[in-house]
Amino acid sequence: MFPYRRFPSMLLFFTVLLMLLAACGSSGASQVAAPTTTGSSGASQVAAPTTTGSSSDLAARENTASAPAPAATAMPMATSMPEAAAGLPATDASGDAEKPPIAGDVVAETEGGETSTASRPQGQVANLKAGEIDDNDDFAAYLDYLRTYQAGEVRPVDPSERYLIRVIDDNQRPVLDARISIYAEDELVFQGRTYAGGETIFMPRVIGVSPNATSFRLVANYGNASAEVNFERGSSAPVEVGLRGAQIDSTLRLDLLFMLDTTGSMGDELYRIQETIDSIAQRIDAFNPRPQIRYGLVAYKDEGDDYVTRPVAFTTDLAAFRAELNALSAQGGGDTPEAVDAALENSILKMEWSDTPAVRLVFLVADAGPHIFPQIQFTYLDGAREAVARGVKIYPIAASNTDAPAEYVFRQLAQQTMAGFIFLTYQEGQSAGAPGESTTLEAGDQPYTVERLDDLIVSIVQRELAAAVGVR
Repeated sequence: MFPYRRFPSMLLFFTVLLMLLAACGSSGASQVAAPTTTGSSGASQVAAPTTTGSSSDLAARENTASAPAPAATAMPMATSMPEAAAGLPATDASGDAEKPPIAGDVVAETEGGETSTASRPQGQVANLKAGEIDDNDDFAAYLDYLRTYQAGEVRPVDPSERYLIRVIDDNQRPVLDARISIYAEDELVFQGRTYAGGETIFMPRVIGVSPNATSFRLVANYGNASAEVNFERGSSAPVEVGLRGAQIDSTLRLDLLFMLDTTGSMGDELYRIQETIDSIAQRIDAFNPRPQIRYGLVAYKDEGDDYVTRPVAFTTDLAAFRAELNALSAQGGGDTPEAVDAALENSILKMEWSDTPAVRLVFLVADAGPHIFPQIQFTYLDGAREAVARGVKIYPIAASNTDAPAEYVFRQLAQQTMAGFIFLTYQEGQSAGAPGESTTLEAGDQPYTVERLDDLIVSIVQRELAAAVGVR
């Protein structure tokens, strides 16, 4: 009857409608704009350029942005860019996503109570980094470290009396695997084999030579060649022995043994070696001259675990070795010390090392030292002595959260077998977590360089093989 009275209601209706339309438009604009607020993070992952370019460049970037995101294992964040910048060989990880789960993967429980296996996130372990020092190179600093040590129980010995011995042939080339016998008067006090570079080390106080001995007689043998020299006790000069007429075995052999702590705290380190063993083997196999390689393994835990030691005999079959390695998982342990002594006894005495001239290396990967019990019959010091006698170098790799006693023991093993001490490196002030350039160990007081762990293992093997053929 009075149609104009409806106008306020209609006006209100259209006002509300316009407000709703405006709100929807504002919401749609914020949704479109949202990626630009988080785009900096995404750009760092896919390395997309962020500077303004031509229209064709912009179209290309938009096409790239609309493409499906790459799988996590293919992201450049999982491969460490500093290695590429340093010219280090990259590890091939292209097949990681398709590989079946291996021992040591993360096991998750589903809602139905069943368990499913998920691959360990690659970025956590794919770029483990490590440094190396040589305590025989900076021997004075090492002696200072030993003198000032005040942490937990270890087996201290005095290495300050040290004689470096080098054996060369008629052409001044180093002789690998020469047999060395040292006598104090008529008593045999030392036996060893020369390492790559023709060198070995004699430390009378470490092995308990009587302080009454004032001079030593050294006999070197290689095949049918033999030489003898005498040297006075207290001399600081290296002892050099020339073997005339030595017929050097030209075959380059490598015995490579991994001695692995497989207790629960060692998951990342075990996984890294499992993932990179093929890359390590391929790069070593490509060396010139090409070595004949045998792989061996001694896994160990502690008393009360499902095993104390688990040795795997040397083999030239990489696939068989890989299968044994991948069957391992990091479990057990409990207290900090582990069965290092028993593992060394298995590694040095019970493994069948090459009796012909060879480079013989142990990579001991662990985060805990041995038990220091008086009743132990074979200690890690015995392991070092027997390693020198067989021409075996022990390269310890100190893993995350390695404590002071373990560092002390590992450095003893390295120094007494003329090897280097390797340690994983992390962010400043940390002993675990994200890889970085720093260490909280005392070894960090010496200069060191940092490489990816598998690259460092390969470079050490390359260095040893080069020394074996006379490249210095």
